[in-house]
Amino acid sequence: MASGRTHSHASHERHHHHPSPEAHRESVEAALTALRQAGGRITDGRRAIVTAVLAGDDHHVTVDELAAELRAAHPALALSTIYRTLETLEELGIVARVDLGQGRAVYHPIDHAHHHLVCSTCGTVEEVPDEATAPLAADLETRVGFALSRQQLTLTGTCRRCREHPRESEPG
Repeated sequence: MASGRTHSHASHERHHHHPSPEAHRESVEAALTALRQAGGRITDGRRAIVTAVLAGDDHHVTVDELAAELRAAHPALALSTIYRTLETLEELGIVARVDLGQGRAVYHPIDHAHHHLVCSTCGTVEEVPDEATAPLAADLETRVGFALSRQQLTLTGTCRRCREHPRESEPG
């Protein structure tokens, strides 16, 4: 798998709405207020974490990506602070942790319903809108009475590029 963000930028552009800078500021301030109300201090490091997750260019980030991104401006920022902040944001319903398999997880804002397709060959993560899984959810409910959680669904398989060009897409 290539280094850096694993999210397919093209699918991100296709399926993710892009709030205005003002909406980003408001979501960051609302999250900081929620953290404060939950008993957390709002340090420069925590503010940077919240801003990077909620207002960053890529809304699907790993802890390691966040650490690499933030340590230039905040060299003393501990990995444990990033984990604790993300865990608290998850408990508050502001971000979701998405398990991508093989020990990989990304965090993203709970700002729109979508799901993830993870290529087990190259590691690419593609975002699909919630509507794409509606027929599956309806079928599961009808057949076995199982109500699918609409918060997140991660499906693994093989992406189009790996299926069409098997040798080129293998991690090197």
